[in-house]
Amino acid sequence: MDFDTPVDRAGTWAGKWVDMNEGVIPLWMADMDLPCPEAVTSALVQRAAHPMYGYTRISPGFWEALIAWYDVQYGLRVEPRDCFIGPGVVPSLGAAVRALSNPGDGVLIFTPVYHPFFDMILHNGRTPVEIPLVLDGNGRYRFTESMLEQGLAAARRAGLQVPLILFSSPHNPGGAVWDQEELEVLLAFARRAGMILVSDEIHSDFVFPPKRFISAAALPDCGDITVIVSGANKTFNLGGLQGSHFITRNSGMRSKLKEALRGMAFQAPSLFFLTAVEAAYRDGGPWVAELKGYVRDNIHAAAAYLNGEIPGLRAYTPEGTYLIWADVSALIRRLGLRGDQELARALEAGGRVKVSAGTDFGDAGAGFIRINAACPRSQLMEGLRRLRRRTLTSGG
Repeated sequence: MDFDTPVDRAGTWAGKWVDMNEGVIPLWMADMDLPCPEAVTSALVQRAAHPMYGYTRISPGFWEALIAWYDVQYGLRVEPRDCFIGPGVVPSLGAAVRALSNPGDGVLIFTPVYHPFFDMILHNGRTPVEIPLVLDGNGRYRFTESMLEQGLAAARRAGLQVPLILFSSPHNPGGAVWDQEELEVLLAFARRAGMILVSDEIHSDFVFPPKRFISAAALPDCGDITVIVSGANKTFNLGGLQGSHFITRNSGMRSKLKEALRGMAFQAPSLFFLTAVEAAYRDGGPWVAELKGYVRDNIHAAAAYLNGEIPGLRAYTPEGTYLIWADVSALIRRLGLRGDQELARALEAGGRVKVSAGTDFGDAGAGFIRINAACPRSQLMEGLRRLRRRTLTSGG
């Protein structure tokens, strides 16, 4: 597959590009500048050629493809009765917040974290209960049982009921791929505390050896307290088709989640979402394997360049996702800037490259930036050269 040749997205109203000033390279939004597999585009073209786009049911082939994907990719057997479709991952997570907690409750999150986690908690009248993750010497985020216990105790002293954990697995923005021991600690804590774990596993297919992805749904005897929200969107760059899937073995939680979706007037996803995802899960495995190799090489090349060429910046190599998390706290001090937001603005305005500021992911992300490596290598490296040129100048 050709991932090196840039694809012009002009005129497509791609969110990653549409608000950019002319000539700025976007390395921010978690959207790949890489073409979908031919199997997906062919299936969409074939379906679009039929002139009727009416209400569409989910075909048996869709579920067969999804269940086979979980079996082949993760070694996880998923029962059809445990799966159902939702809107995009973010609104589906919002539906889980509404279904599985009450207004005024706290929702536990590990920070820094994907910024819509904060939005869906606050906009639904709940309170974020933050557990700040800790970086080890290799730039890998970690948590401990004592951190969980202390965070929950503080929330309860403040008068909060905390029935729910929102969890990013693999972790966005830090790139940690949680291992079985970590998941067991988290789920044992959740059971003791009477909490439900909602695991956002949208980046699950971007995990690099020697790590392997373990779904929260794979842990034995935890099906009654876990909800998985995931989809093909990140893996195959289908975010614009707006869909996701839920997995839970708890029939009571399934009923609550489906009721929340009915409250959103969600009945079924787009027929084009169904067409694309079935084709992707059925025929996209070889494409994903090659894509992961390309993205892994991009990440290694980018991290080597950033760490070798830009004083005051330390880029960490993620275990998963296609996102690079970089500590720029020393760089910010060297340039005399007030923080990562000002650095990101300076890079866009003066460097002609756009990255995500760390505090977009909460206060725990202060002093960091996030860089998307899922694009043609020439685009990525030119963006990093621009970042270098801008940060080697003095002043803000």
